[in-house]
Amino acid sequence: MIAYSADAEPARAYLLRGQNDIDIFVEDATCQNMYVRLFNRILSAEDKKIAHVFPLHGRKNVLDECARVQALTGRRRLFLIDGDLDLILGTPTPALNHLYRLQVYCSENLLLSESAAINIATEYQIDSRWHDLAVQLSIRTLMERSVRILFPLFLVYAAATTLGVSIVTTDYPVQRLLEDKTDPFKLSATLVRRRMAEVISAICASSSRGQYRRTRSSIASRLSPDKALHSALISGKRYLLPLLHLQLTKVARMNESQERLKVRLAQYCELDIDPGLTRAVLDALT
Repeated sequence: MIAYSADAEPARAYLLRGQNDIDIFVEDATCQNMYVRLFNRILSAEDKKIAHVFPLHGRKNVLDECARVQALTGRRRLFLIDGDLDLILGTPTPALNHLYRLQVYCSENLLLSESAAINIATEYQIDSRWHDLAVQLSIRTLMERSVRILFPLFLVYAAATTLGVSIVTTDYPVQRLLEDKTDPFKLSATLVRRRMAEVISAICASSSRGQYRRTRSSIASRLSPDKALHSALISGKRYLLPLLHLQLTKVARMNESQERLKVRLAQYCELDIDPGLTRAVLDALT
């Protein structure tokens, strides 16, 4: 696939305008077919389609291009940015037309579907019943357990971001928090607590422990106590999807990369994981 710079993507969107009923611009520079499949499923209800999405290589570029075209007419456009830690921190969405901020951490969270994972498993275990694979995979149990262990870590990451601490936070890979790198159920609460302690130590090197505690408490007080909603606040890309990929590899003997899995999940996942996204895509048609 030919890679284009962020500066070239608006011109490319213009050249390919006959193939898209909406020009959709995203942060990601990879896995474009994931977006194409997902958005075409949403657009099919209106008998519309897209053949391309346009990656702008990062949030800032998406926001800059969205701001540039505010006064332009003639094309249906939608600009998407991830929720990131903004969702935990309560940061408002920039006030720009044609912009939608996901109400989940990132686009990979849109793919975290139990039924989609089981459907893919049936394609590898061709003689196993759907129900039996559902029991063996235990996706819901895996995700609920993982979110319960990881959520306190993301509160610490949010505090570190608020206090301007220079330390790797959400890009820290979940694989380093597993006791067994091949078993997602071996996500270790002990290793997570150790990682939290490392981040808190970095915070306290430049801020007081009292300031850290006040910051963390302020962040936590704004969040819903409903634990079922916490999965939206944890990175699907770095944390939850890798665990799902490991479980499919272990149980169903799936033999494909995480990137290919993303494309396939986009074909099966529910479209209401972020209901606002569906509304934003359909509103962009008007």
